[in-house]
Amino acid sequence: MRTLVIIPTYNEELTIGSVVALARKYGDVLVVDDGSSDRTSEIAQKAGAVLIRHDSNRGKGAALGTGFEYALSRNYDVVVTLDGDGQHNPDEIPLILEPIVRGEADLVIGSRYLNGSRKKIPLYRRIGLWVLNKGTQVAAEVSVDSQSGFRAITRRALKALNLSSTDYSIETDMVVKAREAGIRIAEVPINVRYDVPKRHKKNPLSHGLGVLASIVGLIGYRRPLLLFSLLSLLSFAVAGVLAYWALKPYYAGGNVYLTQAIGAGIFTIIGIQLFIGGLMLNVLAKMVRE
Repeated sequence: MRTLVIIPTYNEELTIGSVVALARKYGDVLVVDDGSSDRTSEIAQKAGAVLIRHDSNRGKGAALGTGFEYALSRNYDVVVTLDGDGQHNPDEIPLILEPIVRGEADLVIGSRYLNGSRKKIPLYRRIGLWVLNKGTQVAAEVSVDSQSGFRAITRRALKALNLSSTDYSIETDMVVKAREAGIRIAEVPINVRYDVPKRHKKNPLSHGLGVLASIVGLIGYRRPLLLFSLLSLLSFAVAGVLAYWALKPYYAGGNVYLTQAIGAGIFTIIGIQLFIGGLMLNVLAKMVRE
């Protein structure tokens, strides 16, 4: 198989050289420099990688999209993606490719949860990953390490996906759309390092919330009835609390609090509308998929 290793990078001058050198043992290497301000591009080229450079920082999803377009235009059979910060071990690329070589999968995800590597994950990241993995599981109805960037995907599968994410939600987007297209997904155990330099390029909280917002959007697209039912239940819960506050003085021999009563009525109407909207969107989504 003609294999292309795509490494999206942003200010990785300390690690990109060694990552490229190791990855070149297993295929051609393309580094997509997403607007770095350091010597990432220069070092990547000297290490033997083909380089594509964005003029500005567009996001990981945009960098991978550029790499995927390059791979399809050059007729590569399979694409491997991994991070340029040294978290992933390029010597595990054959492990990632194995299910594809055996014809068992078209998308392979390197998982931190199959060999105990999750114990090395900092606690705050472990909690965030659990939330994002569960959200992806609801959207795609498959349980995987949804945020792992160490993956392999065949040309056929890549052509079937219409990936539109430009940020870190690209990993979840790939899983959801692969499931929708009937693409076979497999996981293999990998090791991940967290003692790498510059491991935080974005605030972890804002990064996690951004990905979670994208996952909620995907849930609305894939399973609108579930999402709108949850929102409807939340609205009914608020209505119940307001109704309790409105009627509590009445049962004590006083008057009804009008403001809380009106609020309870408004949230009840909103809850009903959300549920009806979810039913309608669910029917439309099924019609579109069929």
